[in-house]
Amino acid sequence: MLSLATAKTCLMHSRKEVRLRVGSATVQRGVKYVYDELHGYIPLNDVELRVIDTPTFQRLRRVKQLAQAWYVYPGAVHTRFSHSLGVMKVMDTIATKLSSEGLVRRDDVELLKLAALLHDIGHTPYSHALEQYFMSSYGLRHEEISRWVIEEDPYISRALKEHGYEPREVAAVVLGLHREVTYNSLLSSDLDVDRLDYLMRDALHTGVAYGLIDLDRIVHTVTVDRDGYVAIPPKSVQAVESFYVARLHMYRAVYYHKTITGYQLLLSNVYSLMASDPAVKGFVEPFTTPEGIRKAIRSGSFYLWDDFYVGGLLNYVVSKGLGGELARSLIRLYLNRSGYRAVYEWVGFGDEPVPEGVRDRVRDFVEEVGRRGLGKYVIAPFVEVILWG
Repeated sequence: MLSLATAKTCLMHSRKEVRLRVGSATVQRGVKYVYDELHGYIPLNDVELRVIDTPTFQRLRRVKQLAQAWYVYPGAVHTRFSHSLGVMKVMDTIATKLSSEGLVRRDDVELLKLAALLHDIGHTPYSHALEQYFMSSYGLRHEEISRWVIEEDPYISRALKEHGYEPREVAAVVLGLHREVTYNSLLSSDLDVDRLDYLMRDALHTGVAYGLIDLDRIVHTVTVDRDGYVAIPPKSVQAVESFYVARLHMYRAVYYHKTITGYQLLLSNVYSLMASDPAVKGFVEPFTTPEGIRKAIRSGSFYLWDDFYVGGLLNYVVSKGLGGELARSLIRLYLNRSGYRAVYEWVGFGDEPVPEGVRDRVRDFVEEVGRRGLGKYVIAPFVEVILWG
């Protein structure tokens, strides 16, 4: 049995060892293995470790994958960090298979893995909750922030360049703009490595069984059609059908759960109020505008903007009595789990517009709320369209 001191010594010289196991990590000829609750051991090579060890990537440990889902599913506290590792693992399996079949260039397998690893690097704190604020105010999506981080963040861009990878090419794969259609399809399509990981990971942590899919069947039979897009042979149709059914149920049971959606809207409204309040704005800046975010990225301070940053700010505003009473009252509702409740819901399928009768009922309800003297931050209309490809 190795003592701790001996283990540390062996780890320092692990590149000369055949294999060394220390706790849950295994090192073999310069490759480190980390254990993931979904995929088991995930190998990490030098460039991947270099990227993961940057402050900017470590930030993802402090950004919850499902934002406010833990208000409904207490176990849903997993992070973008573990999800990003999982997506890279799925990409590794699929890209290596396609490479062996001559459908992906062998030299580009690592490029695809790095793009998978960094695909969520630009997510805002609490994931999609704050993204709603930036979308409604500036039309800014997390994918664009990811591009800025990959290309301009001093930690990430330097790590990539030191190992011979061009940040712009990695960002092109993340945005689905690479010259190779197959590369875009693997990371950004109806059946991509991102969805293959998060459906199963989110199902595991919420306890919702709807997200279970036959991942092994899909990743070991996936191929590419004549146009370069991801395709599945007839023998795997049932596995893909199950994937689509799981995706539908997970969206209804988790991602657009009425209570979870309510708390995401509440936090988005709170952030909007703080960003415009002179008494509080200084604590939120520079993370209130696209220009401020990009400036923080370029200066190397983007890694500070995480769930703890925003959560701590909420507590500080309430405890110090800062800002307007409306913002403080909404923050208290959020912290005490007494937020928005769904009062009307309509779900439709297909691509037809929302029926006029539904629009009329919603309009009448909003007008009635207004007549009773309730402000715009008390009622929060929400419309979401899910495209199924």
